[in-house]
Parts: sequence; C-alpha cells; structure tokens
Amino acid sequence: MTNKSRKDIEFVGFDLGHGETALARAFAQGHAEPEILEYRGTRSVVTAVSKEGRGKPIIRIGAEALTISDAKIWAKFKSSDLDAPDVREPLTLFTKALIQGLTDDGSLRGPKESHFMIGCPSGWGPDVRTHYRNLFVKAAGLSQARIVSESRAALMTALEQGYLSMDDARATVLIVDIGSSTSDFTYCRNLETDDVGHNILGSGLLDTEIFERNLARQPQREQIDALLKSHPSYRPILEYWCREAKEAYFTGEDKPVEMIRRLPIKTDSGDRLLFEIRIDKTDADAILSKPLDALQGYSWRKAFDFALRETIDRLGGRDPDTVLLTGGASRLPLVLPATKAAFPKARVIRGAEPEFAISRGLAWLGRFEFLHDSFKNEVSALMEPDGEVAQRANAAARTLGETLAPALVDGLTEDCIKPAFREWRAGHIASLDQVEAALTKSVADWLRSDTAQAKLKPVIGRWFAGLQREIETITDPLCREHGLPAMVLSLDDSSHVSQHLEGLSLTAPSIGHLETDTALLGTTLAAILVSALLAHANLFAPLLMNPLGLLIGGAVAGGSFFYGKKALSGRFRSAKVPVVARQVLTEKRIDQAINKQRPELIEGVRSAWDGQAAERFGEDLTKMLSRALLDRADERAVLFLI
Repeated sequence: MTNKSRKDIEFVGFDLGHGETALARAFAQGHAEPEILEYRGTRSVVTAVSKEGRGKPIIRIGAEALTISDAKIWAKFKSSDLDAPDVREPLTLFTKALIQGLTDDGSLRGPKESHFMIGCPSGWGPDVRTHYRNLFVKAAGLSQARIVSESRAALMTALEQGYLSMDDARATVLIVDIGSSTSDFTYCRNLETDDVGHNILGSGLLDTEIFERNLARQPQREQIDALLKSHPSYRPILEYWCREAKEAYFTGEDKPVEMIRRLPIKTDSGDRLLFEIRIDKTDADAILSKPLDALQGYSWRKAFDFALRETIDRLGGRDPDTVLLTGGASRLPLVLPATKAAFPKARVIRGAEPEFAISRGLAWLGRFEFLHDSFKNEVSALMEPDGEVAQRANAAARTLGETLAPALVDGLTEDCIKPAFREWRAGHIASLDQVEAALTKSVADWLRSDTAQAKLKPVIGRWFAGLQREIETITDPLCREHGLPAMVLSLDDSSHVSQHLEGLSLTAPSIGHLETDTALLGTTLAAILVSALLAHANLFAPLLMNPLGLLIGGAVAGGSFFYGKKALSGRFRSAKVPVVARQVLTEKRIDQAINKQRPELIEGVRSAWDGQAAERFGEDLTKMLSRALLDRADERAVLFLI
C-alpha cells in the first residue's frame, strides 16, 4: 500500500454508550489527537432514537428524539441481549441515522469508506461480540467494523495523553470504566488485559432516582402520572431532563441546579403544565445513599464500595500500581475518594474529559493497529525469497567461507595440526595415516569448542556487522516511511539476535551461557563446518604430501628420498617410523612446512564451505533474521503510540 493511500484511511472510534454516544476520528498517517465529532452542534449524543409515522417513518436521534410527540421512543437501549426487539431495532436505527447524518455534513466519509472501531464492555464474551459486530455490518451497513474492549481504548488514551507512561502500562493498571449502564473493572499487566469484574452499577440508575425524587414533589403530580400512563414514551423524555440536571450538578462545584420544562398538558387555568427539576447537595446525598431494588437493596454508594472490595478479592493479591478512572460517571464525587481508599498504595488518575476517553482511544487503536500491521507486512515482504533482505543474507552467507577461511586455518594450525604432528613425533600416534584420522576428530571437536569460538568470534562479528549495515540501508527508509525513527529495526542489540540464533544448530548451547550473538553464530557455523569439512576427506592430505610429508620422508630416510614421492601416499603413510627417527621433525621444520601449505589449506576450507554448507547456512540465517526483524517490529510497535 502506498504512503498516499495510508494517509487516506479514516478511523472512527465509535463509543455507543447506554446513555450517551461519542465518536472520534483519526487518520492513518496523522499525528494529531483524534477529534471528537459534533452531531447537530453537540459532541456527546444522547443514545435515543424515535420513529414517527408509517411507510417512510421520520427517524430522529439524540436530544431531538426526546421531544414531546406521538413518536415511538427508545432510550438507554445498549444491552448484550442483542436479539431483543427493544435492543436490536433502536440500535440499528440509531446507528444508521447517526452515521448518515455525520456523512451528510461532511464529518465522515461514510458507512462504506470509514473504518469503525466500536467499543464494547470488557465483560462481553466472543459470541456476543461477534453478534454485536454483525448488527453494525449487516443491519446498520458499516462495511469496515471491529469490536474492541472499551478498557483497551481507555488505556490507549491514557498513554497517548501522557497520564500513563509506557513503563506504567507495562507494569500493572486497574481500569475502572463507569458508564451509564455498567461499571467494568479490567486488570492490565504488560499491556495484556484481564476482565476482573463487571456489574450493572451505571450512572443511569441515578437518572431514574432523580426523576422519582422530583416527580414526588411536583404540585400537579396526579396530572403528570396520568400523562405518563397514557403516553409511556414520555417517561424517557422526563428522565433525560433529569439527566441533564445531574450532569450539570456533578460536573460543577456542588452548586444547586434548577430546570423547568413544559409538558403538553394544561392546568385548570389554561397554562402549560410545568415539570420542575432541582438537585442540590441534600438531594445528591440522598440519591447516592438510597437503597435501590436494581442493586439488591444496596445504595449506589455502598454498591460501588462493594464492587471495589470484590475487585480486590478477584485480583488475589495482584495490587495495581495505577488505577485509571474513565467514563463520564467517574466524575461522581464519591468515586475518586472511594477508589483511593480501596487502593491506598496505587496512583489513582482520571484524565480530562473522561466521557471522551473511549472514543478517542478507539480511534487511536485503529490508527496504531493499522500502522503496525502495515509495518509488519512490509518487513515480512523483505524476508520473502525474492525480498531484498533475504537476497542480501544469502549473498553474505556465500561470502562467509572466504571471510572465515584464513582465521579458521590459523586456528586449526595452532590447536589441531601442530599438536597432531607433535603427538606423532612423540610416538603417541603410530603412523601418518593415524595422524589424518586424529586430525579429523580433533578438528570436529575444536570447531565446537570455546577456544574456536573465541578465535572466530571477531571475524564473525565483523562479517555480521557488515550484514547489519546492509540490512539497515533497506529497513531505515521503511521506518521513516511509517513515521518511525531510523534504526528502529536495527539488530545491534546482540541479545535480541542471539535468542533467534539458538535454533540454527542442534549443538548450540543454552542461550544463558552466551555473551553475544556472534558467539552463538560461531557455534552454529561449527556444526555446518564440521559436516562440510569432514565431507572433504582429502582436506588434510596435502599435509602428508608436499611439503610436510616429503620433509618427514626425507628426514627419516637419511636425506635421500628412499621411498620416493609416490610411496609417501601409500606405503610410507602406514609405516611405523621409529620414535628416534621422528625427532628430526623439529618445531621449526613443522612451522616452515605448514606455512608453505597455508594457501592450499585456506582454499580447502573455502571449497568445503561452498555449495551445500553455504546454502544451508543461508536458509537458516534468513529464517533467523526474519524472526528477529518481526520480533523487533512488534517490540518497537509502541513507538506508534508516541
């Protein structure tokens, strides 16, 4: 996907709440905070819909739906019982009207083009979530829709707005999301979420109590009761008015709030009947402390305290480092002190505009997950057989034999070849034939040894560093294209690479015993070189021919080539030369002979590496780099949050 098309993708965070709904918009390549969309001049849309008339009925949503009329009205209809008619129909009507209205005024691209991230309570299971998504896609017509836990969205907003650091989020966070219909408790550790409780403790219960309390003190109570009996759909309208009073009071400074609304009936004097609403501190305390049937006789205040204690029990000692309060009802004055009392050791935070935290977080999540997936897909493409990184890795694997050969031969000379001839000179090895057999075994053992790794590690390190720089010339532009700093995919962190190198060889030691990636790479090479070198049985034959073999033969024959060059390859090699005669093979003579033989040995190692060994190592190296780069892409994905 091109950079231009990425910029064009619009993500919409859709927080459909039981009482109110909010939407936020973000673009794939944008860096600004998601903007809260306005519908008919308001950023928070009342979750209500009305249908008036037959045939092509008039559909109104939000506050416009809660006007006195003959329309059928639904309010507070969000529920997990998605097959219920009073849930399915209003949800579909409300969503269609809201999205179409925002599309018509240019706030959204539309139900077919926009990508919707739709929130749901943490307690909803997979089946409910699937059903919920189907309603939005099939019934409401949203082509691109995903269902996401509201707790994840709240965490995302806290990260993006700076209330939580990445270290905080990777530690332990308890998210308390208090909405209109439910309170959800979600425990997060290292960005992984666990639902630890949810209940019907929503602030919508308070709307009902405020309505009942104010209804009881209306001077024309009987007339209002008669109106509600004849027109049941008027009750959600009156409760909505009470909700407005509640929000005005609890978001203020405990100042009394009074409202007056007119009803469609007249008094005996001919005036319109009024519905007077008042809420002050006495009312608020009484409402929060009143036992409620919906809460099994608990008051809202005690039910919240109980929910906190129940959450502590469910955590089982997993005390959170941070408690994040979100949802519009988190503004209730009792919430913050009760939470601090329940979690005295935790940092309790509540961001600005908690009523928009979910919608913003959903939009942020859409942008983040898209960029992350796009980034990983492009990294994966680099590792395909025809990908640039895979091709560079295979080319580097083929050149490794040439890079290693001199160091390998020098190490073999000091640790294997010279000791073998010393053993022959001392009589511990009976014949030159047995020298070759001893060399074959000692080379295999040496290649697996710490000594070999110590000698080969600098060479392998320089080779791998060169490969890393080549890879970065490919990955750095990819990082910048996705708005990330260059070097994000750098593999300089040796411990990061070494965890992937272990699988390249059955002989590889435990990762805990390795100092660097090149140490383990050396062990991996050892396994391949053993099979490659031993497959060339004649690799050490030149040592027993010219010049070292001739030197030995000439020395023990008194300076005359008694057996002749041909005999050295047969009869003399199996001869048991007296130990005394072998002493003429001094250290100086061994050094001189081996130095003359060094170019041929180096060529032998290069030849041994060519072919299957290089091909096998190239395949393993490509797999390792693929895992390392993809893991690094996951590890650095958090940078999309910044």
